[in-house]
Amino acid sequence: MNKEIIIFDFDGVVVDSLQLGYSINKKMMPDLKYSEWTSWFEGNLYKNIRKEHANKKSQNEFHKQYAADIIKHSPIHGMPDTLKKLSTRYDLIIVSSSVSQGIRSFLVKHKIKFLFKEILGADVHQSKIEKFKIILNRYSIKPEETLIVTDSVGDIKEAKSVGIKSIAVTWGVHSRKKLAPSHPDFIATKPAEIIIGISRVLV
Repeated sequence: MNKEIIIFDFDGVVVDSLQLGYSINKKMMPDLKYSEWTSWFEGNLYKNIRKEHANKKSQNEFHKQYAADIIKHSPIHGMPDTLKKLSTRYDLIIVSSSVSQGIRSFLVKHKIKFLFKEILGADVHQSKIEKFKIILNRYSIKPEETLIVTDSVGDIKEAKSVGIKSIAVTWGVHSRKKLAPSHPDFIATKPAEIIIGISRVLV
């Protein structure tokens, strides 16, 4: 019998990389306001990004800089312990809009890569809906046997579209005030509360 799966978004959930993501984009778009950047995550990032930068060249430029800089950052305080506890009972998978290699390098550096069964980054697909479907099919599980831990409204919407529940965290790109109207199934204010949320959502 397969374990239940906990899907984790990466940026803003596992690692505090918000300023990194914004700063790289601002170098490419000097007039970019932080509020505009955060609004991209209210839906699919790759559909909401400015059209003039929604091309392969710009995306490759971003991902190259991101991969070089992300390993200089640290995990969210308390997240490694939470992940270790969860990994004893669940299979953990990362689904991210960043590229898998940068994520992998970060996880290796901080000695937590072994906690994750798989990483599905933007190189797998730019749509998280499609990556959710990959997980459901690959592991032969039902939507109610998994959930996503995320910091963005867009992820909550995409998860709902395939019947997957969500735990929203308040230390990422979107505030509790922004997240709440999207009706996540639980809101966590610190990593340890993710465990509580999972026990309530996966029943």
